[in-house]
Amino acid sequence: YRNGAFGLPWNANKAAIEAKYPGGQWTQDDTGRAKYCAASRQTLLKLPAQHQTKELCFLIGGDGTLASVTAHMDASLPSLLAVVNRSRTTFGDFDAVQRDDAIQARSTAMLWTRERPYVVQVASANDADGRPIAVNFTVADEASLYAEGAEKVSNKPTP
Repeated sequence: YRNGAFGLPWNANKAAIEAKYPGGQWTQDDTGRAKYCAASRQTLLKLPAQHQTKELCFLIGGDGTLASVTAHMDASLPSLLAVVNRSRTTFGDFDAVQRDDAIQARSTAMLWTRERPYVVQVASANDADGRPIAVNFTVADEASLYAEGAEKVSNKPTP
């Protein structure tokens, strides 16, 4: 992902994103950054067809170019397990995590931040009964978009 993501370079502008993925819609994220989402069924991390993306959302950074891409997948436990396991075999163990503050977390994000400024994140959210309502895979070239506030984790066994 050092050169870009989902067929676009990190220096892609709004016009290049629209040309590659027509038919989407521009909105803003919760911090006011431009965000473009388009339906897109494609393979992710060479996973089987049942774990394809269903929508891609492109976030524009402060420099006016592509800052991150989030692939929204079907919200299911098999999709979550598939993308987490493939991410771990591709990128190694995750090194940071973000969770909501609930006693039983309803949203979790695992992050791979060793290759900063490039960050990979797998995020999920569950309903009150524990069923997945969102499974997302994000890759970014602006680490601060996702890694800020994440807790570092160690995957080394404790003695």
